[in-house]
Amino acid sequence: MRATQSGPLAQTPVSFSSTGWLYLLTGFGAVAQLSIGWPVLAAVHEAHVLAAMVASMLLAAALPVAVHRPRLGILLGAVGALLSSLTVDPLSGPWPWPVTSLIWYVFLVLLLAATAGWRMGAAAWLAGTMVSVLGITLVAPDHGDGAFGNVIVVASLTAAALSIGSAVRQLTSSRRQLVQERQLTAEEETKRRELQQRNRIAQELHDVVAHSLSVISVQATTAPYRLPGMDEPTRGEFDSIAGSSRRALTEMRGLLAVLRGDDAAETAPQPTIADIPALVANARASGARVDLEIDPELLPQGGVAGPVDAEATTGDPTTVIGGPSAAGDWSAVVPPATGLTAYRTVQEAVSNALRHAPGAAIRVQVSMGDLIGVRVVNGPATRTLAVPAPGAGLGLKGLTERVSALGGTVTAGPTPDGGFTVKARLPL
Repeated sequence: MRATQSGPLAQTPVSFSSTGWLYLLTGFGAVAQLSIGWPVLAAVHEAHVLAAMVASMLLAAALPVAVHRPRLGILLGAVGALLSSLTVDPLSGPWPWPVTSLIWYVFLVLLLAATAGWRMGAAAWLAGTMVSVLGITLVAPDHGDGAFGNVIVVASLTAAALSIGSAVRQLTSSRRQLVQERQLTAEEETKRRELQQRNRIAQELHDVVAHSLSVISVQATTAPYRLPGMDEPTRGEFDSIAGSSRRALTEMRGLLAVLRGDDAAETAPQPTIADIPALVANARASGARVDLEIDPELLPQGGVAGPVDAEATTGDPTTVIGGPSAAGDWSAVVPPATGLTAYRTVQEAVSNALRHAPGAAIRVQVSMGDLIGVRVVNGPATRTLAVPAPGAGLGLKGLTERVSALGGTVTAGPTPDGGFTVKARLPL
C-alpha cells in the first residue's frame, strides 16, 4: 500500500531554483536553440556557418547556466546575441535580432526574473538593449527604421518577460511564506496540545502519587506519638521512612512543575557523581546491605582514597572504599550531564534491587579513566515480600535512553547465581 503525505508539508509549492524539471526545461530549450537557431541563422539570415554555430551554442548554453550562475548566463546570452547580429545579413530579415535569437533571449530574461529576482532580469534586459544599440552602431548605423523597430519590439517583449517573471517569483514567494506560516501554526497547535496533555499527566500524578506520599509521610512522622512505647530502632525506622517520603515529595513537586511548564518553578542543583555515597547511605538506612567501591587508582590528581581491597566491600556494609571525598574530587572534572547520568544509573539499579531482590547484598562500583564506569550487582533474594512490587519495565528503558543520549552504553541482565547486573559506560 502506498503511503501518501498529508498536512501542510504536502501543500508546499515547488521551488523554481531547486527542481529537476527546471533543468529539464532549460536543457530542452538549449537543444532546441542549437538545432533550430543554427540552421536558421546560416540558411535564412546568410550568416557564416561557424559563426552561426558559435552564436547558437552561446544562446543555448545561457539558459541552463543561468539557473545557478545568473551573471554568467547573462554574459553568454548577450555575447551570443551580439555575435548573431554581427554575422547575419541586415537585409535578410529582422535585424539586429533574428527571430530565433529574440525568442531565446526573451526566455532567458523570463527565467532570470523568476529564479534570480527582478534585478537579474533587469540586468539581462539592459544587456539586450545595449547589444541592440551596439549591433546597429557597428554594422549598419544607416539601416533605417526597420532596425530601430526591431529594437523596440525586443525591448518591449523582454520588458514583458521581466514583469511576468517577477510576478511569478513574488507569487511563489508569497505561497511559500503562507505555507511556512501554516507550518508554524500547526507546530504551535501541537505544542499546545502536548502542554495540555502534560498538564493532565501532572494532575493525575498529583492526585495519585503525591497524595499517597503525603499520607505515608504523615503516618511515619506521627507514628511515635500514636504508638507509645516504641523502641529506638523502630523510631529510627519510621524517621527514615518519613525522610524518604519527604524527599520523594520534593522531587515529585519539581517533576510536576516541569510537566506543567511552570517558568516560576523552584529550581535546585541536579545530583552529581559526588552524591552517590549519600544515595548509598540512604539505601543502607532502609536496612539494605549496600557496599560502595570507588576505584582510587583512577581518581584525578589530588584524590585522597587509599588502596582498594575488594574483599573489604563484602564485610561491613557501612564501609565506603574511597570515601565521599573521592567522588567529590571527581565532580570537579566530570561534566554535569555525565555525573547526573551516573547518579541516576546507581539510583535505578539500587531501587530495582531493593524492589525485586529483597534481602540481597548489593555492590556498587564506580571508576573513572577515559570513561566513567558504573556497575551495580545484586545477589538473589533472601526473603519474599508479603506484597510483590512489580515494575512497569520503564526504568531500565529510560536509563538506556539517558545513557545513549550521551554516547554511552548500558547493559543489564541476570547473573548465574540468580542475581542481576547493571553496567554503564559513560564518556567524559
